[in-house]
Amino acid sequence: MALPLNIKWLLNPPNELIKYDILISEDKPLNETIPVIEPASHWLQINIDRNGIYSVYFTKALKYEIPKNVNEITIPTMLSSYDIEVNAVGIDLGTTECCAAVIRKNGPDFVVLDEVTRLRTMPSYVSFDEENDKCGQIVVNRMRHQSKYTVYDIKRIIGKKFDEVIVDSLWPFKVVPQNENGSEVRIETKTFDNKHQLKTPEGIAAVLVKHMKTCLEAYQGQSLKSAVITIPSEFTEAQVKATATAADLAGWENIDFLPEPIAAAFAYFSEINIPKNSIITICDCGGGTVDICIAKVTKNQIKILSHAGDPYLGGRDFDKLLFNYFVQKVKDEINFDIMESDKKYVLKQKCQDIKHTLSATNEDFIDIDDFDSEKDGIIKISREKFETMATGLMDRFQAIILQTVTKANQIHYVFQVGGGCRMPMIKNILSKIFPDAKHQCNVNPDWVVAHGAALYDYHLKTNNQFGGWRLTVAKALAYVSK
Repeated sequence: MALPLNIKWLLNPPNELIKYDILISEDKPLNETIPVIEPASHWLQINIDRNGIYSVYFTKALKYEIPKNVNEITIPTMLSSYDIEVNAVGIDLGTTECCAAVIRKNGPDFVVLDEVTRLRTMPSYVSFDEENDKCGQIVVNRMRHQSKYTVYDIKRIIGKKFDEVIVDSLWPFKVVPQNENGSEVRIETKTFDNKHQLKTPEGIAAVLVKHMKTCLEAYQGQSLKSAVITIPSEFTEAQVKATATAADLAGWENIDFLPEPIAAAFAYFSEINIPKNSIITICDCGGGTVDICIAKVTKNQIKILSHAGDPYLGGRDFDKLLFNYFVQKVKDEINFDIMESDKKYVLKQKCQDIKHTLSATNEDFIDIDDFDSEKDGIIKISREKFETMATGLMDRFQAIILQTVTKANQIHYVFQVGGGCRMPMIKNILSKIFPDAKHQCNVNPDWVVAHGAALYDYHLKTNNQFGGWRLTVAKALAYVSK
């Protein structure tokens, strides 16, 4: 048996079972009886370090329930000041970036998450290239030489069966079935000592969530037990449960879930006054998903009219268009196959930067000597070329909007959410579809979801529960029958 070893089981006792006998084999058997205070699901965790010293943890599992479908949500009341002792926390666990907020006296405050950039957003990358797991920009910076230890895009994998996962050719890790029917998957990657390891998607996501928990606790100066975590409105029940498991592994005791577009709406309602009977479109273009939600504002509620989304349409997919374009261009011009080199991860990051640059300028380029030091020159791309390449993605984006909208001229406000809404092509198509609406992008698109989640957590914790219910799982929020 290789050491160190960490084993964790979820135990579901029947109501009459009040204790477990745990048998641990070392040099001689050791029996320990651990009482269960109440009949409920518990985690049994056994850790054995390199010296063979073991510890046993027995903790109650995080609980949540799926409420009945709802389609009317009370809008949080804007306050002149908030009670910081409430310790309200909102977490945006994004496909490409994470963000976290707490409620301070004047409202949401955003916590620095990335130890390298000192930014309040952090790339959703995890690495096992050292004994202690790492996440954030430091992992991105090491991708060229350390990719075999790296996992990202975990939100596109968590809670899915093997045949539901769409594999990206750039992934440096493998997704493998855990059992014969492929109902569960594992992530195959390398450890810091170059051994193969299998990780659960929940375990990978837990590294990100735990890091955010650590940063939040340092910022608040105390231990935190509960938070609101946002999820795409199209998440399945299995994906929500898997995310709950990740939060549990990260040390949270109580978690409430909130759909990302609804969290964004809460943030906007806290910043601007929306007249009664207004109809709004919430357009959330994130790194991995697109969520569109149409809602009507009544006196103090929003009523969800329709919603739709695409879990494989996000900023990451626009990056991939640029990546494929430059791979072919480099091959044609200098006969270099980037896909056969670790430099593909250099190009991957460069394409994300180019996408951002093309939102501000009409042209950008890559340096050829980044891939062949013996050759000089650049390969250009224009915004017009990029937008032409993205026609297929934009057609899908428009189709999602039209799936939710019956009469576009009845929309009064469009809330733009997520980094994708910075792209001129996204702004232009929204303006064309909703020419008479007021387009709002005055809340930071990268922070807006965590902003709303923190407000939601504050209201839950101060018993201002929206309409008397708690949205603990938001598939839960099949707020509209499909």
